[in-house]
Amino acid sequence: MAARPINGEMLLLARNRRGKTQKELAAGTGVAQAAISRIENGTRDVLSLEEIQSIARFLGFPVSFFYEQELLYRTPMSLHGAAFRKKAAVSAKDQHAVIALANHFVFQFRRLLDAIDLEPEYQLLQFEVVDSQSSVSEHASAVSSASMAALRVRASWQLGDAPIGNLVRYVESTGILVVEGDFGEADIDGVTLRPTGMKPVIVLNRNRPADRKRFSLAHEYGHVVLHPYPYEAMEKEANEFAAELLMPQTGVLADLKRGLSIPKLGQLKQKWRVAMSALIYRAKTLGVISDPSATRLYKQMSMYGYRTREPKEFDIQPEFGKLGRQLVDLHMKELGYSLEELADALRTNPHEFAEMHGLTPPEDLKESGKPKLRLVASRD
Repeated sequence: MAARPINGEMLLLARNRRGKTQKELAAGTGVAQAAISRIENGTRDVLSLEEIQSIARFLGFPVSFFYEQELLYRTPMSLHGAAFRKKAAVSAKDQHAVIALANHFVFQFRRLLDAIDLEPEYQLLQFEVVDSQSSVSEHASAVSSASMAALRVRASWQLGDAPIGNLVRYVESTGILVVEGDFGEADIDGVTLRPTGMKPVIVLNRNRPADRKRFSLAHEYGHVVLHPYPYEAMEKEANEFAAELLMPQTGVLADLKRGLSIPKLGQLKQKWRVAMSALIYRAKTLGVISDPSATRLYKQMSMYGYRTREPKEFDIQPEFGKLGRQLVDLHMKELGYSLEELADALRTNPHEFAEMHGLTPPEDLKESGKPKLRLVASRD
């Protein structure tokens, strides 16, 4: 017996979320690979109810998930990571799994935001790097460099040239959702999606050190601020933006000029909350140290194993997004959903939903009315 049509894009999301190929899904469910391919490509959308149930069991999603009419955002604004710049080093399966994870978060947040009026504390500024002959889009302001855009952002946050205490809080105060996820073995630091009708969502690799996640967040925010569409120079610009945002030249220059050693770099790491290697690179790009001096410092770090793992005594405290968790908490504490009810409403297995949002299954909350709520996105 044929069931009503399922959404092929939701099937693709679920399959990539589990890191399965079409062949593996077919072998695990008994559904023909050709049928799976046609459904995902939109040329066939009818299976039997038994086949749909088999797919749902194998992939660990509720049957209802596959009937959602969510549009996927398959091409992210950015996939940031050292290995990703050499795309062959990151398998297509790993890339698809990370993008699917980000899409899964977007799918949930879109529905959670339906009941919330989100009021950002700061405006999400938009810039475009142009030369004197270029024009900018209607929504953006012209800047001559990515560094200038970073300085404009810092000015809007009233930071001066001091270190940023908690970057996540400032980014989220512009309405951006920042979450962490398990990227598995994928050597990717972060991914950004810009869904239609929503502010962008940035997903960071939870398995990275705190200093690396901070730079990745600044890099991803650079894409949000600077790049409405991809182009060749965007990765270089995002790195330049991140460096100026986290280590503004007028603030960091005096510190870098006082002589750099491994202990000194450790002290500056704790002040500026960036990796020691990032400080070396910043000193080099600002002309404070020569290329040979930078190479010498990098070699010293390698000799002590600090290029793989910087000294624990210089570690900085991690920063975590709060907006996503607040959205969940408001639904559970104010609107009266249990975790199981909320997971069901978001078409996600309760255990997986709890894992994604750092929850443990709570007691059911007292049933209450479900009025529209107000949430202020701030840096506090």
